[in-house]
Amino acid sequence: MLRLKPGAELGVFDGLGHERRARIEEVRRGLVTLILGEAVEPLAELPVPVFICAAFPRGGRGDWLVEKATELGAAAFVPLEADRSVMHPGDGRVHRWRRIAIEAAEQSGRATLPQFAMAAPPDALTLVADLGAEFTPRQALRGARGVQASSVALHIGPEGGWTLEERARHAAEDKVRVSLGPRPLRIETAAVTLLALIADALRSGRDGDG
Repeated sequence: MLRLKPGAELGVFDGLGHERRARIEEVRRGLVTLILGEAVEPLAELPVPVFICAAFPRGGRGDWLVEKATELGAAAFVPLEADRSVMHPGDGRVHRWRRIAIEAAEQSGRATLPQFAMAAPPDALTLVADLGAEFTPRQALRGARGVQASSVALHIGPEGGWTLEERARHAAEDKVRVSLGPRPLRIETAAVTLLALIADALRSGRDGDG
C-alpha cells in the first residue's frame, strides 16, 4: 500500500466477511489515511465451513499449508495432536500463521479470515485421510451424513501415519476414512489436495452437479 499515492483506489476488508472500496487520502511516514466508500459484495465462501485439522509439519512447510489452504477457502485450522506428531505449535507460531493467512486472503480476494481453533465443531462430518481407505472424498460427501453436514473437518495425520489405536478411535467416533490415492503424501500436500477435492465437491453439490 505504501507504493500507492493519494487518490489511488483499493479494496479493504475486515476479515469477517465485509469489504468496501476505499481511496487513499494521505500517505505519511508509514501511516496511510483512507476514505471508505461503498460496500462491495465479497467473493462467496465455501457452502459449509471446512476445518483443517492437521498434525502440522515443522518450519516453512506448515507456513505453506496455511497459505495455500487459506487461498482455497479453509474456514479454520486446528493443530492436531496425533500420537506421532513432530511439532506442537506455540503462540509464536500461531501468530505467524495468522499473518500468513491475512496475506493469503488479500492475495486471493477473500474477505473472511480463517480462524485458529482448539477443535472442530462436535457435529462436523469428519473425514480422515488414510492410505487404503475405501471411500473417496466425494463419495463421503454423498453419504447421508455428508449431505446433512453443517461443517466438515479434514483430519490429516503425521507422516509416520496413524497408529492402530488412532484408527480404532476413528472408527469408534464414526469418522470416515478417505483415500487420496495409493501414494504416501506429505502433510501439506495431503491437506491441500483433500481441501481442493472437498471444495470442488461442495460447490458441485450446491450447483446441482454432484
